[in-house]
Amino acid sequence: MNYKFCIIAVLLVFAPVSVAAQIAAGGAFTLEKSVVAAGGGTSSNGAFSVSGTGGQSAAGTTSANASFSQRSGFWMPGQLAPTAAGVTVSGRVTTADGRGIRNARVTMTGADGTTRTVSTGSFGYFRFMDVLAGGTYVFGVSARRFTFSVPTQVLTVADNGVDLSFAADNEP
Repeated sequence: MNYKFCIIAVLLVFAPVSVAAQIAAGGAFTLEKSVVAAGGGTSSNGAFSVSGTGGQSAAGTTSANASFSQRSGFWMPGQLAPTAAGVTVSGRVTTADGRGIRNARVTMTGADGTTRTVSTGSFGYFRFMDVLAGGTYVFGVSARRFTFSVPTQVLTVADNGVDLSFAADNEP
């Protein structure tokens, strides 16, 4: 008797389970999950209808009925925007002959007027961390005893790896 009970218990535990779920229902319509591989087609019930699928070949069309509308298709590259992730912008401030300028002040001003300032290290390198990707910034430089014919640069930051360079006009 125990042998038969164990076999039945094992079969019940490992038996495949089939589950069907309805996504939403109400009033005169029912929404069910389905995929039309070739796209297209119409589904209707009374006053409610949907034409096409999200993957249809005529992507970008709009289906509408009273207060309901659905735009089909896929995201296009033009619709993608930069993420809000912080990136690093770095660079170097040098003399006319390429030597780094220590303690130069580099400012970064955003479109909203927010300003951040850093000083260069002993070899003229600087770095702004956690800069919002996709923003446009004005970078400026100043250093005692040095002048710069191009003291500002405007840059739209898209990703890490931005390398700015400022070169002084004269030697002290």
